[in-house]
Amino acid sequence: MSQYSSEPLSRALLAKNSASNANGSFVRTWLRWSVRVFQLANRPSLTVSTRFTREGLQVLFMAIFVLLGAILRDVNLLIVLAGTLLAILLIQWRVCAKTLNGLVAYRRLPRSMHARREFEIELIITNPKRWLGAWLVLAQDRMKFVSNDSASEQISQGIGLLYASIAPDSTRVQKYRCVMQRCGSYQFLGTELTTRFPFGLLRGILPLKGGDNFIVQPAIGKLLPGWLEIFGVRTSGVKQRQARSLSDEGDFFGLRPYRPGDSPRWIHWRSSARRDELVVKQFQQADSRELIVLLDLFPDSNQPPNHRETHKKSAELAVEFVATLVNHVALTNFGVITVAVADSQPTIASRIQSRSQSSGLLDRLAIAYSDQDDKIGTALGMLEREFRRVENLLVVSTRSRDSHQSSDPANAAIVFWRSMNWLDVGAGDITKYFAPSE
Repeated sequence: MSQYSSEPLSRALLAKNSASNANGSFVRTWLRWSVRVFQLANRPSLTVSTRFTREGLQVLFMAIFVLLGAILRDVNLLIVLAGTLLAILLIQWRVCAKTLNGLVAYRRLPRSMHARREFEIELIITNPKRWLGAWLVLAQDRMKFVSNDSASEQISQGIGLLYASIAPDSTRVQKYRCVMQRCGSYQFLGTELTTRFPFGLLRGILPLKGGDNFIVQPAIGKLLPGWLEIFGVRTSGVKQRQARSLSDEGDFFGLRPYRPGDSPRWIHWRSSARRDELVVKQFQQADSRELIVLLDLFPDSNQPPNHRETHKKSAELAVEFVATLVNHVALTNFGVITVAVADSQPTIASRIQSRSQSSGLLDRLAIAYSDQDDKIGTALGMLEREFRRVENLLVVSTRSRDSHQSSDPANAAIVFWRSMNWLDVGAGDITKYFAPSE
């Protein structure tokens, strides 16, 4: 009988255990979802603010007017109508907030950007949410020119990009083109994401912080025939040396993009396959010339104070001329160039001969700025420590040589060059050697 009596008891125990397990599973599930909701509620995120649009204010006025009429007249249908209008506003508010919540925007800039030359900036928006997409998102990107001159006016510019839809857990890319008229440092002020989806009654606003800086390099002009005369080089001798460089290979020192006319045996096939474009070897000739340039941006002491704009234009033209020289040497197999910059913080860039080396120098030239302290003596001292003797020194200046010697006679005593060619940009000395880009 014990065998028959134990069977109902075991069934009761199994039922009791299964019920307790079900209750425990329900409690664990409820606790897990509660913790998840608490984490989502306390997750740090940017605050999405909402504002009424003109249409939204009209709908709100209608809802209040209908509600007051329903209360005064005691009409139930008007109460239902007022509730419907308020419900639409509530839905608009929640959709705007949830649509922009969690969106992330970042930019992708080109490797090099030059003044007065068009370039593209990619604005990328990522939607990390799993279930909710984003529709009709307007991204407004703003930037400003960062000037070292406190007296100059800070002007900001903005552009708007419309993203029709951003699916959950996806990324959308938009491009916009820019043309900067001046070289120098620029700063992004941030990106503002807005949406009026779905009814256009409220506008959701998500401000994203900026602060990223980028440098626009000086515009690259054109060197006119006979520009080598400023370095004391004859044109006929250069043509013979360039013809010799096409046949004789020197020391291999770098790579550059393939240009029509290059020999096929100069192609570096392994690097071309890795970069997915043809690149050729660059060779340094044993007899290649070394160019020494000093950029002087100090204003002319003989000019009146109201000629600040004239000096600014002369300084920009001088920077563009030196940048064009550096770019020409880096893209050709002509030689090497050393540039000393005499501005508020004198620096020197020695023996630039490739495009990768010239990029940093072009960035430095873009932010060159002179104050009231004459620093040409410091720059000459840097060149003297680098080169004990210089055959030909080219000085590209915004003032005359007489003004330089009269401002500081001690600078004229430093003589470590065999010959010096002084080009006064303000007097138009470079017009027969250089044509700026339009």
